[in-house]
Amino acid sequence: MTADGEGGGEKSKFRWLDAARYAVAAAVTVLIMAVIVNAVKVVLRPDSLQLSVDKGSIFTAQYPPQLIMELKLRAQNPSGRVRMYYVGVTGYLFDNTTSASASLDPGYDSVVIFKPKDMAVVQQEALDCSLGMKVVREKQMDPSHFDVLYNGSSFSDMTLRLDGDLITEVTSELNMTRRTTYYCEELLVGGNGDDEAFKYRQDAICKQRRATN
Repeated sequence: MTADGEGGGEKSKFRWLDAARYAVAAAVTVLIMAVIVNAVKVVLRPDSLQLSVDKGSIFTAQYPPQLIMELKLRAQNPSGRVRMYYVGVTGYLFDNTTSASASLDPGYDSVVIFKPKDMAVVQQEALDCSLGMKVVREKQMDPSHFDVLYNGSSFSDMTLRLDGDLITEVTSELNMTRRTTYYCEELLVGGNGDDEAFKYRQDAICKQRRATN
């Protein structure tokens, strides 16, 4: 009886040790999986591309009978891991009477449409994209806005909406693409970039809204 009791105690002790080992192994496995998942999220969701408008302004000049509009976009890639691309971009300029974010038909609601070049920005670098376009009265811009700018006046508190595909090059074989919209607000439109009024203007940081997949 005594021998059987002692043997049962030893078996119970071993079973308890096995259970403890299994529990520790399970906890370590969960921890490893959590680290892996977090690492994957960091790689697949790096810091996003940052856009800004130089001096928060879009400059204009008269080129009879057309109007020239110029702006400079700066794209900054803060990630040290991945290259980023912003491609297929269309820019819509809105005045302060129309909500850029609420518009379902920006091509119709906007004052004028821009077509910036595709941007490819390497890790922790910045890229300047200058855009100049000739605008024709009535054909590309309604007369009321065209006449104000053509006569040398300006508009304040305007918003540039940028719609395009943001591509993150996770690896050489895997790219992640998301439709992404930026809003560059409180822009001054009109005037020459060499004018004193623009000398101390700050860049306009564009806010991002990423479409959900």
